[in-house]
Amino acid sequence: MISNTVERDILLELFQLAQGIVERKSLNPILSAVVLSSTLEGNLEVQATNMEESLRAKAGENLSGDLKVAIPLIRIVDFIKELSPGPVSFGLSEEGNLLMVGQKKVLAHLPILSVEDFPILPPVPDVTFPMNRGVLIEAFSKVFFSIATDSISTALKGLLIKNIDGGVAFVSTDGHRLSLLEVKGPEISQGNLELIVPRKGIQEMKRLLDRSSGEQVQLGVAQNHLYAATERGEIFVRLLDAKYPNYQKVIPQEFTAKVVLSKESLQKAVKRASLFSSDRLRGVRMEVGPKGIRILSMVGSDEPFSGSAVEELELIGFSGEEVKLGLNARYVADVLSVLDGEEVTIEMGSRLWPVKFTSKDDPGYLHIVMPLQLEEES
Repeated sequence: MISNTVERDILLELFQLAQGIVERKSLNPILSAVVLSSTLEGNLEVQATNMEESLRAKAGENLSGDLKVAIPLIRIVDFIKELSPGPVSFGLSEEGNLLMVGQKKVLAHLPILSVEDFPILPPVPDVTFPMNRGVLIEAFSKVFFSIATDSISTALKGLLIKNIDGGVAFVSTDGHRLSLLEVKGPEISQGNLELIVPRKGIQEMKRLLDRSSGEQVQLGVAQNHLYAATERGEIFVRLLDAKYPNYQKVIPQEFTAKVVLSKESLQKAVKRASLFSSDRLRGVRMEVGPKGIRILSMVGSDEPFSGSAVEELELIGFSGEEVKLGLNARYVADVLSVLDGEEVTIEMGSRLWPVKFTSKDDPGYLHIVMPLQLEEES
């Protein structure tokens, strides 16, 4: 007997929030399911977990009845996608063993799993602290791409969130590059906070933040889980049990050359030059001097010639010595895509010294890239 109605797009968005967490194929069928329920406040709520990330999301709808069922997620999401915009009705069958979902003359029957078999979600922390949602989204966007995907180090597979004097630092590194964003403001009030949040957990947190609208996010820690709550729901992410390396040692303090140039011009030049770079090197060569900067394709001498490109760019500012170096083209493109402002500042040292990217319009953010070895240095 169908007893509730909700807009199709609201129902679909709730299920899509859970979709990144639910395991498509699991030896335990309950981990491929979500719990759908109506709350005492009349909201529609979805719970999902894969035992590493857990979600409780809700939508503000005036629902009636006492509904709480566990249902396989994937098929109902695909079914709802095929419905037309507008109200969708759902409720239990008269026998209470099926969930019925329908719209006009379309009706689906879904099997129900035991709610008692669904894992209990982690506890909500006793103490939480607020953080600006926009700041958190920006932090994730600017450091996410440097999280390691295949490192043997557990710590590098996550993002470090750490108290610093007067604010919070967000750090990631894969051993070849490092991203650091320091957000100034009141210190987090949970003592000496130092968390490593896994890559997948950051993705799911950002999904919730992107679909929320409130200004503040409540954060907290309980039972080795990072907790984040918005008006759309709550997410729990199991933290990595590891010690993050001292990232400050990777950031050089001295350089032999410093250049300032147009970010857009550099983006385009690197992309054009990389089109002719070999798949093995995947890099571009930079030759920097007081008269400008040359961006060249990198092709190994032992590889067949398949073309090359060179481009000369004017500098807005230069100081120091002439420098020649090679950089991974994708790494350069990644940092330029998130760096604020129209200008980029690049600081370089000799030979294989780490290269530092910053912008005067993006205070608190820096990116370090380790150079590639040029053939004449072999």
